[in-house]
Amino acid sequence: MKKYFIGLFILISIGIALAYITIKQNMLLDDEVYLETTESVRNLKLLDNQINLLLFGIRYANYSDYNTIEDRTIALSDEFDNLRYEALFEEIESSEALGNATIGFEKELVKKQDHIDNFIENHQRLVEANNDFLQASEVNSPINQIVEKLSLRPEIISININFYRYLEQSDIDNRNLLNDDIGRIQGMIENYSDEEQDVVFAYIKTLSDIILTTEETQKYFLRATQQETGDRLNALESAYVNYHNILIEKANKIRNALIIYGLVLLVLLTIFAYLLRRQYANLEQQVADRTEEIQQTYNDLQESQEQLIQSEKMASLGEMVAGVAHEINTPLGYVNSNITTSAANLGDMTAVFEQFDAVYQEACKKPRNNKALSTALSSALRSYKAVDSDGVVEETQQLLEDSHHGIGEISQLVMSLKDFSRLDRQSTAEVDIHDCIENAVKIASNPIRENNVTIVKNLSDLPSLVCTPSKLNQLFLNIITNAAQAMKENGGELRISTQQQDDNLVIAFADQGVGMDQATQQKMFDPFFTSKPIGEGTGLGMSIAYKIVQAHKGKINVSSILGSGTTIEIVLPLNP
Repeated sequence: MKKYFIGLFILISIGIALAYITIKQNMLLDDEVYLETTESVRNLKLLDNQINLLLFGIRYANYSDYNTIEDRTIALSDEFDNLRYEALFEEIESSEALGNATIGFEKELVKKQDHIDNFIENHQRLVEANNDFLQASEVNSPINQIVEKLSLRPEIISININFYRYLEQSDIDNRNLLNDDIGRIQGMIENYSDEEQDVVFAYIKTLSDIILTTEETQKYFLRATQQETGDRLNALESAYVNYHNILIEKANKIRNALIIYGLVLLVLLTIFAYLLRRQYANLEQQVADRTEEIQQTYNDLQESQEQLIQSEKMASLGEMVAGVAHEINTPLGYVNSNITTSAANLGDMTAVFEQFDAVYQEACKKPRNNKALSTALSSALRSYKAVDSDGVVEETQQLLEDSHHGIGEISQLVMSLKDFSRLDRQSTAEVDIHDCIENAVKIASNPIRENNVTIVKNLSDLPSLVCTPSKLNQLFLNIITNAAQAMKENGGELRISTQQQDDNLVIAFADQGVGMDQATQQKMFDPFFTSKPIGEGTGLGMSIAYKIVQAHKGKINVSSILGSGTTIEIVLPLNP
């Protein structure tokens, strides 16, 4: 059977492991986390597109809303941090592909942020340069005065046209056209004065600065808008979807494994239940057999206990035989003497009755002889007076009364012995507890007399007690006998008192014997323990007394001082 339990333990352990893995997988497959993650990726894409649109607006629509693009860039960075450190922290740690995709997007994002910063910086310079160029192109500006003076209007107009074309589309062709116009003007002003050349050169320098700033702005614009953040976000989303799909596939495999495990476990549990049922049937039969044996043993033990109690009772009776014989012989002796004397007196009275019968016979004769009748009557009267004067009648009557009293004492003693020793009085009855005490005192009269013990009774009026009388007879006899034997050396008084305390009857036996030490008191109710010499006690008296008190749901209290006597108090409930 042990191997079946080991196998079942292993299966349960496997089931717990599978359940734990399933719970972990379900935690990773949390729909809320999945929705949060996909929504975060969508927000990143939206912010990235918004940033690109803002870059196009600033670059080509002359927007100057730098704060908005900065806010969008910060929002993009915050959203990515939330995705990385909140929504996908555990997933990134457990998936290499997802981790690489996250790192790839982070690198592209950092580069894009740098390009946006450089683009904004150069665009701000470009706006300032354009403003300077517009101021230089005003009607009253030095360049316009020189243009009118030197007849450079067509060349300046061509430069302005090509310049604005270049601003709209900063490609190599427009750049070459603008450079050609600048070179043409530089060739035309070689013969002009230094002041005129300085004005034209300052104008050309402004154009050159705008061209360079425009190229730098365009470079960072292209880098920022063409940075692969969108592709990296798509790769990140794809990596997460693949990771999620892998988790779903693993979860499905684990669920299938759990289903198979459940089926296997069900089959094995069915087999185990069958084996357990068969084992239980065998065990049940064994228990039934053992129960029958135990019941038989208990019955034997109970019978042995009853026999042991009866043996102890008989042993007690055996010790009392001598005293009982003396108690019977004393009244029996004077009854026998009284009967002998009464028989002699009855003989005298019989002679008187015979003489009166002769008078009666003489008086009945026909014809009557008066002389003979007178003689017979005189003789009968003399005999009657002789008997009456000696007090024969009164003596005989007193002798018969004394004999009747003696026979009554013998009868009571015999009945006490009979009630004490009978096994058939095991049922409960409502009795006067004092009757049980009197029976025990009578039975224990021999050890009481031999040990010079005086019984002093202080008995209160008590209600009847429902009990087993024969058991209480034995209980009191054992206590009285032990008390008398404890006063063997010097004699003394055995005080027996009774009283009612609440719903209990209290019977106390206080002797003036040798007493007991603490060790003896602790063992006095143990079976076969005795402090008497070998051969003078069985060690069962107080053990049986203790069991009798327990059977009546009572208590037995002992207080003893070595050399000063012992008091045993029996407490019996009126309603056990």
